[in-house]
Amino acid sequence: MKIFIILIFILTSIEFNMAQTNFPQTIYENYIKYKSSEFDKKNFTHRDLKSSIEKLKLDKKFKVEVAGKSLEGREIYLLSIGKGKTNVLLWSQMHGDESTATMALFDIFNFFNSNDDLKNLRKEILDSLKIYFIPMLNPDGAEKYQRRNALDIDLNRDALRLQFPESQILKTLRDSLNPKFAFNLHDQNTRYTSGKSYKSATISFLAPTYNYEKEINDVRTNTMKLIVNISDALNNIIPGHIAKYSDDFEPRAFGDNFIKWGTSAVLIESGGWKNDNEKQFVRKLNFVAILSGLLSIAQKSYKNADLEKYHSIPFNDKLLFDVLLKNLTISKNGKDYLIDVGINNEEMISNNSDPYFISKIEDLGDLSIFYGYEEFDLSGCEIKKSQIFIANDSNLAKFNFAELIKNGVGFIKLKNIPNVSDFRKFPMNLILNENDIDLEPGYQKNANFTIWKNEKLVYNVINGFIYNLESGIKNYGNGIIFK
Repeated sequence: MKIFIILIFILTSIEFNMAQTNFPQTIYENYIKYKSSEFDKKNFTHRDLKSSIEKLKLDKKFKVEVAGKSLEGREIYLLSIGKGKTNVLLWSQMHGDESTATMALFDIFNFFNSNDDLKNLRKEILDSLKIYFIPMLNPDGAEKYQRRNALDIDLNRDALRLQFPESQILKTLRDSLNPKFAFNLHDQNTRYTSGKSYKSATISFLAPTYNYEKEINDVRTNTMKLIVNISDALNNIIPGHIAKYSDDFEPRAFGDNFIKWGTSAVLIESGGWKNDNEKQFVRKLNFVAILSGLLSIAQKSYKNADLEKYHSIPFNDKLLFDVLLKNLTISKNGKDYLIDVGINNEEMISNNSDPYFISKIEDLGDLSIFYGYEEFDLSGCEIKKSQIFIANDSNLAKFNFAELIKNGVGFIKLKNIPNVSDFRKFPMNLILNENDIDLEPGYQKNANFTIWKNEKLVYNVINGFIYNLESGIKNYGNGIIFK
């Protein structure tokens, strides 16, 4: 009987240790079980968040409080779970348009509400830690899907003056809770690369410095070591797509001051991943990163991390375009020149309409050190301007857009505004009235032009969307109006 009990104990220990070792991969593979169905778009409002929090109030596992109100009077919530002695504070959406981690936090809430094979590790985290969450620090900015608060102030530059209620709430909580660790959760430009590589910096970390000399004390050392463990957890999932954010000292920023105030604050920046405009894959990575970090704190395994691995993480570099067209020819005064064209698509979001893009030629010339989420080698091709189709009828439904695109048309010129609910569903730019626009492709101009090979039109680029005329015409439906 004793042998049987010992055998059961050994097998249970082996299973538990395997779960510990494979924890990041396990939660990655089973993520769909925890993903909150209430957030499938990155643009959501305080009202949406409030609805989800009201449901959490029904769950006795979480304590839900209103920590205060924003400049415009919206509630800023504080959720807590766990009964451990080590306090951890996480906050997201300090910048209103950086919502990736907010979505991931609700996935994490679901994880803690689950009862599955990971219950032992879940219990270990909650027995060791008391975890506090602020899932939307800047609800006024989120309402307009903008970075800054209601007075257009960057809250992450208010850590010294503490003038705004959102900043005061964060500082008050830090002082009252005195967390040993914090997670400062942001989104970064999707065009950052991991060092000089072609790989996007999908997740970037930073152990902020607390002075201009970039000195390293125990608080910053623990931050670095925790980052090493989190980075290791992600390396098997997104190898080569991890970077470090700039470590220049910013005396007004909260992350830098958290370190100065004695809290090991990990900065996590959510970057880009190809074809992940709604940041759903990067959200999943946040879920894995944050939970792996919490387990590392609970088990104190960060203490054994190799500090050199932190220093070996490459810094962000900005070497990505949304689209990179390579080896094009452009003619000027009878002479041909070789150029590359880098296009970026700026997403425009409002709460009243679907998102759309305004694309521009971000740079052109020798772009051989850069990369693109999409790349085209157009050797032997020539770039030329788009054509304008002058219409007598403003009924857009009558137009054969596919035929216009095949003929190199990028613009339709109308005398009257078309009677349509949303012009952006059409794949063509509009020019209204008698306005004239400069059609020649060039630096910082809208990305509208045609590409020819051996005197044959092969691509038509309309507002940055590339129509391959040899593979059929797909309606991207992203035209813009030039007034």
